Amino acid sequence: MYNSLPDTLIIGKKVIYLPTCHSTNDIAAEIVHAGLFSEGTIVITDDQLSGRGQRGTKWVANPGENLTFSIILAPQFLEIDNQFLISQTIALGIRSYVASYLAETQVKWPNDIQVNGKKICGILIENSIQGANLKSSIVGIGLNVNQLSFENSFATSLSTETEEAFVLSDEFQKLARHIDAYYLRLRSRKQDKELRDEYLNNLYGYSNDVKFSYQERIYSGRVSAVSKQGKLSVRLSTGEEIADLGLKEIVWIKS
Repeated sequence: MYNSLPDTLIIGKKVIYLPTCHSTNDIAAEIVHAGLFSEGTIVITDDQLSGRGQRGTKWVANPGENLTFSIILAPQFLEIDNQFLISQTIALGIRSYVASYLAETQVKWPNDIQVNGKKICGILIENSIQGANLKSSIVGIGLNVNQLSFENSFATSLSTETEEAFVLSDEFQKLARHIDAYYLRLRSRKQDKELRDEYLNNLYGYSNDVKFSYQERIYSGRVSAVSKQGKLSVRLSTGEEIADLGLKEIVWIKS
């Protein structure tokens, strides 16, 4: 059902398809541990039984309706203190793909993809470090494509937003091409600033005030910066700035 891509340079040159599995990230990790991979290898399934999301959450998707896969990368060119660039680059590649269908597509820090305020894609990245550089990265991606009903009212899909049905194998190849293009930009090491700027410009809350919870209080403000390490800074509507926020320190208030 899912074939390797002849027209990409790295992403999807090898595709491993499993009709069902517990977790594509776990399968990818086993492949990495065995040393049996080439960079850009993708593990993809129609039915993921134990998908994982950010903060220890579960990623639940209807079988055969969405894209659930993991990409194995070998970003040994990237120093540890630059590892957030992997997250930014992958998020931008997916955002670019979704934006080809839907204009109101943003990245929600750190790397969710949302459309019109609803989540359409989740990303889970697991890095392995060797010395001062990254050794490997396993990028788990769950993109809602044809699913129409969700337990979470703040979730959506391409079909929900466009009122169209999609051929998953075709969309998989399109998505892989977008990710490949962005990853090649990262590998060049000449566009780090451009990637960081593009990420910030497409970030939820950067150009408009949003509400969030911090230390059990509700605030209104907008994103002012994202550090090299991926920490968030927000400027409150009062003018005060809160800097260096980590993943579990802030919770967006859905409106």
